[in-house]
Amino acid sequence: MAIIAILASLLLPALGKAKAKAQRSLCLGNYRQLQVCWLMYVDDHGDLLPPNATSTGGSRDGWVATAQTWVSGNAWTDTTTSNLEHGVLFRYNQSVRLYKCPADKSTVRDQGRIPRVRSVSISSYMNDQPDPDDPTCWHRGSQIREPPPARALVFMDEHEGSIENARFVISQPGQWFWVDFPGTRHNSGCTLTFADGHAEAWRWVEPNTLAIARKQGYINEVSGVAGADRDLQRIHETVPRIPIQ
Repeated sequence: MAIIAILASLLLPALGKAKAKAQRSLCLGNYRQLQVCWLMYVDDHGDLLPPNATSTGGSRDGWVATAQTWVSGNAWTDTTTSNLEHGVLFRYNQSVRLYKCPADKSTVRDQGRIPRVRSVSISSYMNDQPDPDDPTCWHRGSQIREPPPARALVFMDEHEGSIENARFVISQPGQWFWVDFPGTRHNSGCTLTFADGHAEAWRWVEPNTLAIARKQGYINEVSGVAGADRDLQRIHETVPRIPIQ
């Protein structure tokens, strides 16, 4: 029995690492397929990006994606996949599993009963404002030039304590705070996609980022490391500087 216990203690960490790696690979694959759907929408709609608007909130359940959004509703409160199925991207791949990180064990309103249906959001710089003349975001694929499509963030695996509506809001370069907060489920990192169609897995390195990730409850508008936050700087490299010319 003692020998079995020793062997088990040696084997379990290895099994845990293998499971975590498999979940990250599956999450990466899911979001890569969503990115293909996003590109197909752009191609089918004359270069227009999928809509990504939201209503004005005030509390976590008040931030709700509107009908002018790639997927409506609120990931924290939605109890069914209906909002996913009525989203503009669903026709390109009718699998609700693409919207959920397999490592995300969060539940509706954090009540421990109903699993949430979505873990992913789209950068607010991707057609966040319905007005095509609004300079605070891109509205067409052809506008994505700086950063170029290969470095322009689209889908972000969002932290379970942050996600609500369908957009992921990012501060501007030089602003050292997180508005929405990225996932840390994959070895202190997350998966994300870019406008050219590829996906990546990133790992966060700042102790402050990892400390924020451990907070309980709603995570929104939290401070980074002023002037020297490597994680925020990396995210800032994926967004345009406002106003867009």
